[in-house]
Amino acid sequence: MLLYILVIGLTMLLVFCGNFFWFPVDMSLLKISLLTLMLPFLVVAWDGISATFVRRALPEKWFTKDVKFHHVGKKECKFYELLGIKYWKDHVLELGMFTSFSKKKVSNPNDPEYISRFIMECNYGVQVHLWNFILGFVLMLFFPRLISLRFILPAVIANSILSILPLMILRYNVPRLERLLAVLEKKANRAHVAQKPSAEPSPAE
Repeated sequence: MLLYILVIGLTMLLVFCGNFFWFPVDMSLLKISLLTLMLPFLVVAWDGISATFVRRALPEKWFTKDVKFHHVGKKECKFYELLGIKYWKDHVLELGMFTSFSKKKVSNPNDPEYISRFIMECNYGVQVHLWNFILGFVLMLFFPRLISLRFILPAVIANSILSILPLMILRYNVPRLERLLAVLEKKANRAHVAQKPSAEPSPAE
């Protein structure tokens, strides 16, 4: 949460100072202040629209562990580790707290059905953050060029940073969940076989 507050606060400060001190004086202090204050609300609302589209409009089968797009290779995980993901991943805000499924903690690590759903939720999260990253720049099209460049663009760049970080975390976690699921499914299959009654011997003739 602290990371998000710092990024948003720093962005707003730079936008305000940039428009008030360094650009030609063509806006009043009140207008600059109002435009700066509206940025986080505007971007969050825009992200909410894209997130709602992903969650409500797209079919669940696109987000299962079997979809090739969601496969994460070893090289990708190594890249995230080179970026120090192990050290900063716990400081990135988990938006799952605003739904009924938080992806910070595996609550039922011994339930294959739960782990499978957990993987699907991670894949949903990846898509949501990916669309937020891309569609943020589309927001610039709805405003005059001056406002888009001096206000919307810095906010969109900050939003892209805050979208790509949780996306990488989710991608990094998926292979571990898939390995856990494979182990649980093998255990379940062995238990199922062990519970089957042995065949009764045929009566002697």
